Amino acid sequence: MRDDFSLFQAAGTHIVVIARHSPDQMREYWEKHHLPYIGVPDLNGSLGNLYGQKWHLLKLGLMPAQFIISTSMQIVYAHYSSSMADIPKNKTILDELQSLNL
Repeated sequence: MRDDFSLFQAAGTHIVVIARHSPDQMREYWEKHHLPYIGVPDLNGSLGNLYGQKWHLLKLGLMPAQFIISTSMQIVYAHYSSSMADIPKNKTILDELQSLNL
């Protein structure tokens, strides 16, 4: 998403990444990789649980999930990945944003 951040901005979106890490771990990662979007630590997984993020022990943790949440706070798109290889391409998300006409 970092590489296409300007396209997401042009679409009028805000990217928020929620990760099951401590604030220090998140800060270090964000600084190391120069990420321009918001990172929210969710060490105990409470936010992930609210959105139905799946835990898979054999795959070493949480499965990625992507959401588009409207300005009225409704989930208008959700993709629950079955593996790290099952993350939608940026174009897929951008096309979805355009079709929703938010």
